[in-house]
Amino acid sequence: MDYNCGIKQIPLTAPLAHDADTFWHLYRASTCAVERRRAQLFALLAEGRPVPEILQVTRYNRVTVYGLVKRYREQGLAGLRDARHANQGAPRLLTAEQQQTLAARLHADFEQGIVWSGKDVQDWLQQQYGMSVHLGRTYEFLRAAGFTPQRPRPRHIGGDEAAKEAFKTKS
Repeated sequence: MDYNCGIKQIPLTAPLAHDADTFWHLYRASTCAVERRRAQLFALLAEGRPVPEILQVTRYNRVTVYGLVKRYREQGLAGLRDARHANQGAPRLLTAEQQQTLAARLHADFEQGIVWSGKDVQDWLQQQYGMSVHLGRTYEFLRAAGFTPQRPRPRHIGGDEAAKEAFKTKS
């Protein structure tokens, strides 16, 4: 059965553009574990070690090695880098100015005794900026402004106030 997942099999014994010393230098100089492991793989390939030995030492599988060799042949030494370090992630939903405006509004209303819920934040963002924000994200905005979701503690409908007062200990 062929497990190469559509990767055109490039012979692993084909000459590489760099020699083993270059890969070992990269291996020693790198602080990234992924890059070090990849450099080790290519250093062993450049030394002409048997593929089963390389797979055992590096703990890569054959499919991954073919993918890395393909990437190396296309990008050179840059193909050994871990691309996750360059990923900045998704952009923020609110700009710093919008966050400050929301926080100022929350604090001003709090001074007047008005406590906002996530739904209130959601509605305000829709009115102010035309943004549809998931309810869960609004609680992130509340926490960033220094607020936490507040709910009154539940009261038992059959609670007897006189019995509770009698139960309290005096200090």
